[in-house]
Amino acid sequence: MEEVPTAVIAIRKLNKTTGAARIALQQISTLKSMGYRVKVICEKANKKTVASYGADLKIIPKLPLSSFIRRLWFTKRANAWCRQHRPSLVISHGDMENSDIIYMHNCIDLAQEIMCPHVVGNQSDVSKIHHRVLQKSKYKLVVANSQMMANDLIKRYKIPSEKVSISYPGFDDRQFNTSVKTTSRMKQREELGIKDKEKLIGLITSGDFKKRNLDLFIDIAYELIHNSEITYRFLVIGQGDITPYKEKATKLGIEKHFTWKKTVPNVECYYVALDVFVLPAHIEEFGCVVLEAMACSTIPLISERVGAGELLQNELKDLIIKGYDPKEWFQAIDNINRSNNSKITEKLVNTAKKYSYDYQYDVLQGLISQHLQNSIKDEACFTHLKE
Repeated sequence: MEEVPTAVIAIRKLNKTTGAARIALQQISTLKSMGYRVKVICEKANKKTVASYGADLKIIPKLPLSSFIRRLWFTKRANAWCRQHRPSLVISHGDMENSDIIYMHNCIDLAQEIMCPHVVGNQSDVSKIHHRVLQKSKYKLVVANSQMMANDLIKRYKIPSEKVSISYPGFDDRQFNTSVKTTSRMKQREELGIKDKEKLIGLITSGDFKKRNLDLFIDIAYELIHNSEITYRFLVIGQGDITPYKEKATKLGIEKHFTWKKTVPNVECYYVALDVFVLPAHIEEFGCVVLEAMACSTIPLISERVGAGELLQNELKDLIIKGYDPKEWFQAIDNINRSNNSKITEKLVNTAKKYSYDYQYDVLQGLISQHLQNSIKDEACFTHLKE
């Protein structure tokens, strides 16, 4: 009987609250459907979740040391396990050397340059690991989640362009779809206390409110409340310290217009409750939340440094706001809420449908096939040299 090939997915933390974790879980499903036995190497994971996807789990104990040393320990132990067990395929998510395919989710250095341009030489622990992993060239392929990221990786790490592939993150169309709006919009708005004529504007994120520019979102809210005849309410969902932002809203006298929530499991019900989804991020390498909102037929308004904006073509380009002037964002939101947007929402839904998990399956299958073909060529070349 032919032995079942093993594929390894190495990711330090695996839960359902981050985009990287959702992508890793979908990779398990895809690899299983392709006939692989899947081993997930983690530092921390939800064991029940991993088991429900049909994967085995290898936990690498977390060291009570600095972030960089912990990350270095993780990559060394994951490498050691792979050397011992010799899996057919190794996919990592930025924290492991010697991978066949590396999925990158963040441009750490680019983000720091944009958000803290005056800070020089203060390299983060994540940045140090990324430099170590990407500059050693012990991988076959690096996968970026947007053209913006691909450009930065090629330039910053001197990676040959042929070793970089772009794969936009997918979404679960069973969870995020137009039918949710039909069944859940009114109920969710009632639970949030939103009246019929009120417009609900939201910023939904996994966390990192500074990077997603919640500060500007509050300034936009101030403009909408004071300069529009429409009554506006605001929803913020995400994990992190919300205190300084609540204090700012209180200082501006608009806190009563806000609802603040931690990360929620049924986030699709909140997308459909919104009239406009706003992401004024300083930088967002992709932004799965944008794609999820689109799939739920909720209009997104995003900054020009959001990678998901690469999906917005032709008439949808107007949903990308250049600059960070709250008055311009106010005008764009107010215009949307005074218009008939049925054609726009239809285009948004149709665009999103192209990037469901079926898309992820096809892309991952293509990347694996490319890797296997390259491995056969390398082996043939090595055999020829030996002869």
